[in-house]
Amino acid sequence: MLADTMNVRPLHPIRPINSPFVKIRRGATALAAIVLFAVLGFRYLANYEWIEAMWMVVITISTVGYGEHSNHDTAAQLLSMAVILLGTTAGAYTFTGLIQLTLQGELDRAFGLRRMEREISRLKNHTIICGFGKSGPILAYDLARLNRGFVIVEIDPHNYQQAIDLGYLAINADATDEDALKEANISEAGAIVVALPTDAENVFITLSARNLCPTIRIVALADQESTSRKLRQAGANEVVMGHQMVAEYLSRLVTRPTAAQFFSSLTQPEFQDLMLDELAIPESSKLADRSIAEMRVRDQHQLLVVAVKSKSEALDFNPPGDRTFRAGETVLVMGKQKDVNAFRQAYGLIDTITSDTDRGVLDRFR
Repeated sequence: MLADTMNVRPLHPIRPINSPFVKIRRGATALAAIVLFAVLGFRYLANYEWIEAMWMVVITISTVGYGEHSNHDTAAQLLSMAVILLGTTAGAYTFTGLIQLTLQGELDRAFGLRRMEREISRLKNHTIICGFGKSGPILAYDLARLNRGFVIVEIDPHNYQQAIDLGYLAINADATDEDALKEANISEAGAIVVALPTDAENVFITLSARNLCPTIRIVALADQESTSRKLRQAGANEVVMGHQMVAEYLSRLVTRPTAAQFFSSLTQPEFQDLMLDELAIPESSKLADRSIAEMRVRDQHQLLVVAVKSKSEALDFNPPGDRTFRAGETVLVMGKQKDVNAFRQAYGLIDTITSDTDRGVLDRFR
């Protein structure tokens, strides 16, 4: 499934012809052929014993010589010159490939980090994911599928490399360090997900994030009820208790199985065209000061108005037909993606899930 939206590296990548591995293989093959040819030549043309022939090849190719004077006939002298020229060339070619291989890894790493830093610095209204352990890959996949800009802060080298291999922007650092959050461009971020293994770390990151960016939306993971209260006091907008959510979902599967399966199906690939989206109503929107019945949202746009969130953050679920939309409110609609997009464009609404900047940065995931 990841391959549908991301560039997945092939298991056996084709190396370019100028790859250092190709140079090493070619040079080593040529050097081995020259050594074999030279040993046979010294053995049969110059009448050296096998060991002496090998010795001559070694001191000739290495240009050491050890005061060797030529008392051989023309054929042997020509052989020696050919071995010197060809052997040193093949040797230099091979060792150049080895040096290139050593330096290229470091250069690629340096340029790759620099390129990633530039991309992170250009992010606006993005999401910072602190921790790429159990829930991180799922969250990152969903954000990438929605074209939402994000950057991962992960201290574990293995998890960090996993994020890099998937093509995500990532920083190999401790999320509890404020410098790591600054490197993730927290001042321009729209949200931060704090999902480290320990509650103490999550509380500390929440405090740091709120101090560094007072307007950022903080979603934090908690294991204990007491930690949930502390996270909210530290500035978290939303606190997620994993075991509680699992228990509630299990309860719904038992008591309301059809409803539970319906909401679960919204995340499945076969239902990707069906979405629950939230659209903000700006002052300039044609939807402002008009009612649901007047706009005929269901009939004209094949969308269900699930809820409307007022400026005071109050949610009005299943609003009646005479409910009037106001500027500054957010409307939750459910329907096919093409219908949602058409509705948004027709009335000048703002997609709060995806911004144009995020689309541009995350086109590389497709």
